[in-house]
Order: sequence, then structure tokens, then C-alpha cells
Amino acid sequence: MEHRNLLGTRDAIRTVEARGHGPALAERTAALTRAAFSASGRCPGLPRADGWAETGGDVLADLERGARIWTGFDRHGEAVGCVRALPGTDGTWAVRRLAVVPRARGRSVGGLLMRALEDGARAGGAARVVLDAVVERGNPVFYCRLGYRTTAHFPGPDKPLSEVRMERDLAAPDRGLPYPWGGEPVPLWDGPLRVWFCGPHGTVALPCVAGPDPRAAVAALAVRAARLVGAPALFRGADGLARPGGVPADPRPCEAVPAFAMPRSVDAGVLALWRTGG
Repeated sequence: MEHRNLLGTRDAIRTVEARGHGPALAERTAALTRAAFSASGRCPGLPRADGWAETGGDVLADLERGARIWTGFDRHGEAVGCVRALPGTDGTWAVRRLAVVPRARGRSVGGLLMRALEDGARAGGAARVVLDAVVERGNPVFYCRLGYRTTAHFPGPDKPLSEVRMERDLAAPDRGLPYPWGGEPVPLWDGPLRVWFCGPHGTVALPCVAGPDPRAAVAALAVRAARLVGAPALFRGADGLARPGGVPADPRPCEAVPAFAMPRSVDAGVLALWRTGG
């Protein structure tokens, strides 16, 4: 199945499902994935994402488990991104390694690849698509805009990072959700929170209790934050804590504050629940 999206003549992108399951396809997909993941993340100092070391053997192992692969091509026929999915027996498909090379970002390549995957899943009888996304890298924001909802928060299995499980009901309309409240209207965290703000004079995290109306709580905290870091104090995310606490005002921007950039490297009991763009 081929999809084409015309974003203007210069940005025409088409997505094609790969045919075949051999080593050549695996090596091409691995090389494209490495090229995409070689770029640095949104926050300095994070561990490298797993995709930077992808091998043909990794992809071939997925293919042997029944993985399907879609590749995006630009108007010159050059591959600019790829994604693969593992079909499950319970009507659920799991996303693996959405990758877009740096030069093609900002051209809807990732969204086109995901829509092609979803169309393939529907045609295969799936009811939902699921994926795991790293909070500190800002990935959940992208998936929420594609209509994915957060269903769980959990610590990364092999790095001091925080992850979310997200899913999309394939019967739902193709529309984006505002992040984070659209994908998680009521916080899936029963314990105390600390909410991050940045302003003209730095960064601060204020303690908060999760409740049924998180937007109202954040709006009230923003007034307090503005007195500490200047106005406007922008909401930048929140962490789930084992015990109540905050982070004093720091003159550095959020990404330079270790407790914001990678909270589990400072305290393994903390989970980054949400991170928004600056």
C-alpha cells in the first residue's frame, strides 16, 4: 500500500510498505534508523536512544516475528524515514522505531508513516495501536497530536529515563489531542507531584497534589511561579514523586537543570510524567 502527501511540490512525501523479509531489507532499515537516531535529543546529556545502534540483526529478528515495515521517500526517491510494527494476536499492533532523518524533519514524515501503519493495522483487523515513548525526549507530545492517549507511566528498563505507554483506538476519528490533558485528562499518578515552570529569570518546580482538574491546579501554581522566576511563567511539565517536594528557583533554563532534564538520574524514585516544549 502506498500513501502520498503533497505538502507543496518541494515537500512531496510518499510512504510505501516494504515487500520482502530478507537481510537486505533489514540492513537498509537499520541504516536508515541509525541515521535518524544519530541526531541529539531535545535535552542535552540524555543517554543515546536505542535506535542509534540498530543492526540488521535487530530488524531481521522483528521481521521473523512478523513485523511490517513502512518507508517514507522524498520527491527524489530518497528514503527519509521508516517505522515498523509487530502485529499481535489480540487485535493490538505495537509500534517499533519510528525514525525520520534530520534533514526531513518538520515535513510531516513521522505523521505520514504513523498513518500508513495505522491503515495497515486496520486492514489487518487490529483494533488499536500501542507504543512506548520516552518523556524526557519530548516524544509523547508528538504522539498525542496524532490522537494517542497515555495509559501508564513507568521507569525506563535500562536507562534513568521515564516512559509512557500510549495507545490509539483505530475506530476513533483521526484528530489530534492537546498535550498533556487531551491524552491524559486525569493524571494517572496517585502520589504527590512537582510542577515545572520556566520564566525570564530561570526555572522552578512547585509541589502539587494530583486532582481531577489538573489545568486549574497548574494555572494557580503559575501565579506563584511567576513571583519566583518572572512572568510569564510557562508550564514545562510535572514529575511524580514518592514524597512531597519541589525544586528551588534556579537561574538556568529548564534543560540545564538536571532534575528537569533527567530526574531519575538525580532521584531514582522520581518519574517525569509530562514534558512540554519551551
